[in-house]
Amino acid sequence: MRLARMAIAIGIILLAVGAWAQISDNSQSGGSWFRWDGMALALFGAGIAAVLSGIGSSIGIGIAGGMATGAMQEKPELFGTFLPLAAAAGTQGIYGIVVAVLILGRIESGISIVTGWHLFFIGLPIGFAGLVSAIWQGKVCAGGIGLIIKTPGTFGKALVMAVLVEFYALLGLLASILMLGNI
Repeated sequence: MRLARMAIAIGIILLAVGAWAQISDNSQSGGSWFRWDGMALALFGAGIAAVLSGIGSSIGIGIAGGMATGAMQEKPELFGTFLPLAAAAGTQGIYGIVVAVLILGRIESGISIVTGWHLFFIGLPIGFAGLVSAIWQGKVCAGGIGLIIKTPGTFGKALVMAVLVEFYALLGLLASILMLGNI
């Protein structure tokens, strides 16, 4: 949760800096280092989708991968069983990249500020759902790896638990895609 709060704080700071840049430079040709226009908003939305879900995936894979590495010291023959659980949290990063590419595909020269805001908000559902669900999926997968070590033959049960968390990342992806369809 600390990471999610940090991401929100960074987003607020960037919005404040952008608003300050827009206010301090009312002319389009002025000397501001940053123009807060429709294209900048859309790019920021694509960045949120890709970066936040990527951060979550890397943390989730790190959690599950660390457990898998430790478990392989005891049972190296189970590498193939641990691999899907260690990699499961990586899907959220893929979902974020997909949404970022879809947003980038909608950006055109002279995009309006309203359309820019729409594209900005499209990145939020998968960005935050990917961030949080990937971290928790990594924790669930780490627990599943521990279960497999203690009780061989429970891979299916461990995978089902991981899929339950994945469902919420899919809802974030679906929300972003449905929002994109309304522009």
